[in-house]
Amino acid sequence: MATPQRKKFKTIQDWHDFLLEVQKNKKEINPLNLRKACYEDIEKYREKPLLVYATKFLGQLPPGIPNFIDLEDIDGFTDMVNSVAKDIKEVDVLIHSPGGKPDATERIVLILRNRFEKVNFLIPHSAYSAATMLALSGNSIILHSSAVLGPIDPQINGIPARSIKRGFEKIKEKIAKDGPESLPAYIPLIEKYTIELLELCEDSEKLSKKLVSNWIKEYMFENKKGLSPKIKKAVNYFSDYDKHLLHSRPLSLKKLQKFGLNIELADDTLQELLWEAYVLLNGFFNISPFVKLFETTNGVSWGKQFQQVLVNQPQNKKK
Repeated sequence: MATPQRKKFKTIQDWHDFLLEVQKNKKEINPLNLRKACYEDIEKYREKPLLVYATKFLGQLPPGIPNFIDLEDIDGFTDMVNSVAKDIKEVDVLIHSPGGKPDATERIVLILRNRFEKVNFLIPHSAYSAATMLALSGNSIILHSSAVLGPIDPQINGIPARSIKRGFEKIKEKIAKDGPESLPAYIPLIEKYTIELLELCEDSEKLSKKLVSNWIKEYMFENKKGLSPKIKKAVNYFSDYDKHLLHSRPLSLKKLQKFGLNIELADDTLQELLWEAYVLLNGFFNISPFVKLFETTNGVSWGKQFQQVLVNQPQNKKK
């Protein structure tokens, strides 16, 4: 007896039509089963296990939403890695993330590399900032045609470190130009930039570049000799805030090909599957309170939820 074909979601419209059909017929659905079927097809096509790390970050989101890479993600990646059979030495990691903390990213890379000899990153839509750093720790990166990476310049409390340093530099230049008597006018601005904050900016920039340089050398180029200038050029490009101007500036495959990194475009079959995975993940985020997911086909499926609590202010009664 032939196995019935699963329902496929090739477009965002397919997902919306599916939801309308469910509402119309009052059906119960299990979105996890839909995602898992897609993951299984990716694994079958790629012939290796798939780990999925995805967050909700597109569109207008309330402040404080826990959708960035942080130390709590250690638990999720540990669960996913432990779900893979011990004899398997290569894995794919699908990521969809706005980024997060470099120190947490370093921990995640250690978890993956302590277990697998080869790690490939699949990007269906976006991997920015620390998520780009994570992807650059891979032996290879495979992008959907709509997918992008982003600059790796660090942020301090949501502000690019380079922007903070530049602000301080401009104040120094203005004081030097206008003379010491202009100092009182700039005191409110100077108070925003402590020596400790500037040192933190400097150290964060150095750390991001150092980590990515080491990862590219060790994994993507597999310790090949004579490639240090090439690596330095690539890392300087990823971390050049003055060139990109925006922390979320999209870095497409076309922009990155000149650096000789192992970054490639997915073939037609994988493109369809990657886009379907994105459609199902983003669709689930839009109908649930979940903002982060860790998933595999081997029983791991959990994440973080975020719900706004609206508090009604008591109304004064009229006398």
